[in-house]
Amino acid sequence: MARRSFLKDVTGVFVSNVFTIAAGLLASVILSRKLGPGGFGVYSAILVIPLIVVSFTQLGIRGSSIYHLGRKKFEQSEIIGSILLILGMTSALGILITGIGFLVVNDASFTGLYILLVMLSIPFRLAMAYFGGIFIGKEQIGKANFINWFSEMIHLVAVVVFVWILQWKVAGALLSLLAANFLITLWAGVRIGKEVGFRFQYRWIIVRDLLSMGFLFALSFVVIQLNYRIDVLLLQKLSTMDQVGFYSLGVSIAEKLWQLPLAIGVVLMSRTANSTDHELINHTTGKLVRVSFLAGLIASAVLALLSPWLIPLVWGEEFASSVRIIQYILPGILFISVFRILSSRLSGIGKPHIAIYVFLPALIINILLNLWWIPSLGALGAVWATNVSYTLGTLAFVFVYSKAVRMPVRRIVEFQEDDFLFVKEFRKWINR
Repeated sequence: MARRSFLKDVTGVFVSNVFTIAAGLLASVILSRKLGPGGFGVYSAILVIPLIVVSFTQLGIRGSSIYHLGRKKFEQSEIIGSILLILGMTSALGILITGIGFLVVNDASFTGLYILLVMLSIPFRLAMAYFGGIFIGKEQIGKANFINWFSEMIHLVAVVVFVWILQWKVAGALLSLLAANFLITLWAGVRIGKEVGFRFQYRWIIVRDLLSMGFLFALSFVVIQLNYRIDVLLLQKLSTMDQVGFYSLGVSIAEKLWQLPLAIGVVLMSRTANSTDHELINHTTGKLVRVSFLAGLIASAVLALLSPWLIPLVWGEEFASSVRIIQYILPGILFISVFRILSSRLSGIGKPHIAIYVFLPALIINILLNLWWIPSLGALGAVWATNVSYTLGTLAFVFVYSKAVRMPVRRIVEFQEDDFLFVKEFRKWINR
């Protein structure tokens, strides 16, 4: 049994995410103002390859570890020891593939120093993902939250020092990420080490099970990540770095609307992995989809209204072109938030591969539309391609999810009387 209520865990993750957003926005303000559209474009573009590579070389171990720790099929110390062994292997693989990727891209704006800083971050980015999965699998949501918000706080402080004070430009921005990833990995490693007494063991049967289940998570995650990030790569090739900068800033702000679905997804995956009452989880998932969609719709309207004066005020007039990016991409962001919740439910029962059936075709559509629209529309072409891909993919996924959990589509999308009972529960919790 979980020690905390579902509402408390979701609220804890959400509050942590909001704090993370605030720190991230402050960091992005400093970066955009100090680097300018071109420098911010280079910074955003050089991170695309390692982000995609890390999403692949994780081998889905984060999701697989949540599933295995939740099911308690093996000893906890043996599962964690096996995860650490895999971490060493995937770190080496990630660095190798990223290096090859930069050789293939061969972009003159990516200096040797930039590439070195990015590649050094890879083992720590992987470790953060793995350690977060361990905490979530053990239903230690607070510790997983700490990894998110404290790493962003360290990142903000490092940006102030390296980019604002020392004026190290793009190199300082990349060094800030490296420092944040390293320090939070060190903290998480010490915490896990204390809990298992540094008696790390591994068994090949566990390594095999983690990798076999993880492969499904990895393939699903890569397809989804490519849907999220392929537009930046194509913009980089088919347009200018200024357009990449405008688009990256606009999308990064619009994606902040994912925080509630992300909070729900983290807790839902943990609870699903540790639960046997599938009917209750199905009912809860449907309710969460409906409530979060309504909340996202309201937040989208507010963001669309505020962005015309917020962007020039906070990020500067030179980023005014990002306003239309934000306003136009909101429908796709809103729809994909539904997918994020539903996919977390399926991941918790060990079926992450179902997302591939839907979002691989959506990825192909995304690429083709980007190739068609970017040359003539620039960043807005990438926006419309993203909207079409996200919306079609999510609508298709709702039907696929319905069949996978044997829950009628109507029960997923139709509002019910008890959808907002959580408000009363929240008030009681606040008044305690």
